[in-house]
Amino acid sequence: MALWVEEATENILKAAKEEFIEQGFINASLRTIAVKANTSPRSIYTRFSNKEELFSYFVEPHKEYFLNKFKEYLNRFDSQSVDEQASSRKDESRHCLYEITEYVYANFDEFYLLICCSEGTKYENFIEELAYMEATYTIKYMQDTQVKEMDIDHDFIHIMSRSFFDGYFEIIRHRYNLKKAKDFIDRLLIFSEGGWSQFLE
Repeated sequence: MALWVEEATENILKAAKEEFIEQGFINASLRTIAVKANTSPRSIYTRFSNKEELFSYFVEPHKEYFLNKFKEYLNRFDSQSVDEQASSRKDESRHCLYEITEYVYANFDEFYLLICCSEGTKYENFIEELAYMEATYTIKYMQDTQVKEMDIDHDFIHIMSRSFFDGYFEIIRHRYNLKKAKDFIDRLLIFSEGGWSQFLE
């Protein structure tokens, strides 16, 4: 009995991931998932209270990991002296993104769901959360290094932060392999740093 229940759950999860990837959250059908899993919608509801809870099963732990790792990086960077921040900013950014990207590619389907299929769920603002964190620390960095903050407004910082992460996640949208993703990240950082250097140095 226990083995049968476990197999049924595995079938539901496999069918659900396929359906969410193919249709996105909004258009995904629990009835279709049930048919693909050779079970009934009721069987799904005994395991998950609704469609978003089923979607959350795949993305929640990975969203939290990404946010926590990025926050760790920001806190570590912020704990450095002003001189250390200025000298390490470029290398630290690359190291952080490489480390996180390795994790993303180890869980590619889940991040594809998070980035490309989450419209209609609480996860559709994931990139906005990252942009808010990045903008907050960028403003603090500018204040700590006594950059002429009046030369750039807060809205601009947030929009550019959002633009960076939208660009970063193109590696998921385009399904780049890991090597191509890292090459893309290198170019993205060069492009981004070229712009920010006009304000931060």
